[in-house]
Amino acid sequence: MEGFLELAPATALLPLISFIVILAFGRQLPMQGAIPGVVATFISLVLSVVVFIVVGQGYTYNEDIYTWVAGDEVIELSFGILIDPLSSLMLVIVALIAFLVHLFSVGYMNLDEGHAERGGLPRYYASLGLFTFSMLAFVLANNLLMAFIFFELVGLCSYLLIGFWFTDKAPPSAAKKAFLVTRFGDYFFLIGTVAVLATFGTAAFAGSDSFPVIAQDIIAGDISETAIETFGFEASTWFTIVGLLILGGVVGKSAQFPLHTWLPDAMEGPTPVSALIHAATMVAAGVYLVARMFGFYAISPTALAIIAFVGAFTALFAATMGVVKDDIKQVLAYSTISQYGYIMLGLGVGGFVAGTFHLMNHAFFKALLFLGAGSVIVMTHHQQDMWKLGGLKDRAPITYWTFLAGALALAGIIPFSGFWSKDEILYDALAVGLETPILLVAYAMALLAVFFTGFYTFRMVMLTFHGEPRSEYAESPDPVGWQIQLPLVVLGVLAVVAGFVNMVPVEKLTGLEIAYLYQWLDQAWLEQPIPETAAGTYSALVAQELPSADPNVLLPALIALALALGGALLAYRLYSDPEPQRHVDELGSVGHVVEHNYYQDEFQVWLAQGVTARVARVADIFDQGVIDGLVNASSSISLFSSEHLKRIQTGVVTNYATLLLIGFLLILLGFGIYGGWF
Repeated sequence: MEGFLELAPATALLPLISFIVILAFGRQLPMQGAIPGVVATFISLVLSVVVFIVVGQGYTYNEDIYTWVAGDEVIELSFGILIDPLSSLMLVIVALIAFLVHLFSVGYMNLDEGHAERGGLPRYYASLGLFTFSMLAFVLANNLLMAFIFFELVGLCSYLLIGFWFTDKAPPSAAKKAFLVTRFGDYFFLIGTVAVLATFGTAAFAGSDSFPVIAQDIIAGDISETAIETFGFEASTWFTIVGLLILGGVVGKSAQFPLHTWLPDAMEGPTPVSALIHAATMVAAGVYLVARMFGFYAISPTALAIIAFVGAFTALFAATMGVVKDDIKQVLAYSTISQYGYIMLGLGVGGFVAGTFHLMNHAFFKALLFLGAGSVIVMTHHQQDMWKLGGLKDRAPITYWTFLAGALALAGIIPFSGFWSKDEILYDALAVGLETPILLVAYAMALLAVFFTGFYTFRMVMLTFHGEPRSEYAESPDPVGWQIQLPLVVLGVLAVVAGFVNMVPVEKLTGLEIAYLYQWLDQAWLEQPIPETAAGTYSALVAQELPSADPNVLLPALIALALALGGALLAYRLYSDPEPQRHVDELGSVGHVVEHNYYQDEFQVWLAQGVTARVARVADIFDQGVIDGLVNASSSISLFSSEHLKRIQTGVVTNYATLLLIGFLLILLGFGIYGGWF
């Protein structure tokens, strides 16, 4: 069985092969390159499931496959494969979403005249294959440097796909914004990666020589601090600094405050791309990295607390903006920012299982919602403004019911998947907050965000599907093909049942010898326990079983459920109104500020033009006037001196003899004056 794990690299290589084939022969292939991508991702999905099953039997795999730099006196850099419960679960998630997105794209891009006429389909499918390869390779990476390389490649692919319709004005601008904002965070990630290599001499995620394990041993006192380089800091302080540097890349990629502004603009790309970015690739990469490095982060309560606060604030902040958006994809974009905030909160309070659980559930229901929005866009002739929709409930029943399943999961309504994972995060946050009161603020922000989530989710459902059609596009929508409906049905089922894997023994569902998801993930992030002195109360929350009959679990869940239902019912009441627009107008200036995203984009433009550009100009003047001025002055003196001195090189012997005599006399005169001869 263990030999099947060696097939894992093929899950990533197959989409890469499809990328090469489509790039070379896409225009000559049927459906302009769609088929190689669909076939490759389907086989990757099958292989990922095989790997998942083998890992369920207790096998893991961690091997270097290529040594990049080797030597006794330098740091060894290599590429390798790490297969454990966490990576095998993520492989299945990425491969499944990628396959469904490829299949959906056939109906969305190829068979829809409005998209097909715009051309570039081989370029689209090639980029989609490269995107899938990049994320799968990132998941398989067994060291931080390899992860950084594919982390950057994921960013490049998102740039290509967000700006796919480059002949329009908005997509290229959105692509550049996504690229630049995420690069800002990645600078910190790069410095953090170098710091890890300089500190530990390795960047391996797991194994006896990995930096998480070494760090834990130092904290526990099993290894002297002199064995590593901490650059004058205490070991615990230095580990916190390194962790926060790497967190910069996470904040950028996973669109957390304040580097979240790129994600709403990224909706300019094709809708299937949005589903892939939000559910399983670009945005998921950041939080997956935190989960992958959880053994390292768990030794720094300070780093975990910062992660928790960033996540909780982002969850609430983004949710408030989602309540006023008119574009259905914009609502889902802010929803993604908010939900990844919940995942960050879960990981930040030590809830490794809860955070990973919500990462899985969110991938399913968010891909469903984006693909459902794509179905609406296709059938209404590319209409995304919810105020021009309505009345689609009976006209598109499959899209409606599957979209509703995703909405109920997003809002956290029992028994849909989002309820179980979101409430486990809230429970972990409350449990830590009771022992560390400052973290109660994070819990309160996340709890308040539940109400806004319920509201904006069902506002979106009501405006899009209920009431009377508010435009000719919604009155007579076009039918959609099975390529669009099948992915919706598959994801709709997962939105309903996926949450049960952490409350129903997995063995009953799959035959694997694993009881619950928390046991599946237990110790996936670490090969030895965290020292209690280092992790404090956080370690008690890792992989713990939460008994459903405990009133301490039930009461917080009921409160969160009541808030979600309250938000949903308020949206239902307000937007059942024949003239729902008046409720938006009643928000007045507050609504205007929120609708403009609290003027964050304007602030960033002012910061770039009014501060950064001016500082850059001053620095440029100093650089050219002082730094370059000194260098140029010294070179000018040299040039001037050489220009005049070279004139004595006449080639006439008598001239040289005269100069020698004059020089000798000057030397004698100098000795005479300073030597007391005169």
